[in-house]
Amino acid sequence: MDKKEEIMQSAIHLFSKKGYAATSVQEIANDCRISKGTLYNFFDSKEDLLIQVIRHNHRKMLEQAENLNLDASLPPKEKLIQKVVVQFDGIRENKDYLSMLLTALPPHDNPKISLLMKRIRITMMNWYKDCFMEAYGSQVEPYIWDLALMFQGTLKEYTTLIFRDHKELDFEDVARFVVERFDTIVQHTTEAEPVLTPLEMKEYEAFQADLEPKSPEQQINQLLEELEKKIKKSALYDEEKEEYAAAVQSLQAEIHENKPRTFLVKSLLLFLAEIEECQPLVHRIEVFLKTLQTV
Repeated sequence: MDKKEEIMQSAIHLFSKKGYAATSVQEIANDCRISKGTLYNFFDSKEDLLIQVIRHNHRKMLEQAENLNLDASLPPKEKLIQKVVVQFDGIRENKDYLSMLLTALPPHDNPKISLLMKRIRITMMNWYKDCFMEAYGSQVEPYIWDLALMFQGTLKEYTTLIFRDHKELDFEDVARFVVERFDTIVQHTTEAEPVLTPLEMKEYEAFQADLEPKSPEQQINQLLEELEKKIKKSALYDEEKEEYAAAVQSLQAEIHENKPRTFLVKSLLLFLAEIEECQPLVHRIEVFLKTLQTV
């Protein structure tokens, strides 16, 4: 563990134990056996330390979810169950961090903290949305945001019971029970009118998971890079992967033209959406391009 990581782990422990306001920078430095001046070589202030702690831990959690290798033969809903189990495991490994988020943060009238927590909430909603799209496909698309919100809220309450109220619940039992109940909801929601429409959730649909602000060009490049990675990981034949990867490159080149040809951008997006596991990401790209008035 490098020194910066050590300082962040110490901050998490002390913030969760004493609270953010009651913990001084000197106490964190003492816990790490360094001087306060050395700590300030890594962080500008206690607030900066807190913000970097939240960003670092949230990004690590997303990377763990992204790099999760599941048996390709598992049914889609079983994969969803295993993703939830892995999420619970990750929280258990970092209980102090969860405690800090639940009880020890400064008041949310701090604009930097409020914005960061909002970005994290939106990121997680998008992750749950993508999980449901992968598990159920296009049948849930009309009400995908309602499902994501309900799923996130349900898991949050179980998380609180397990880790704050110390209820001895088996992670897999919880995950399986919740997913099976949502399976029933999905089967009986085909005629329902969604509350959270794409228009209502426009800000969420166009959102990027990276917690650092980026230019529109950087954001679209990152989305296209993610799409290329998904194509490489797919079960397609090598020739097909090359064809779809070439389509991503053509899309990127066209988007960055002074006057992108709308018909070509739409055609390439339709072609890329033929890969089922890439559909949620292609949809995010399409929504983002609409906000830029590219399509």
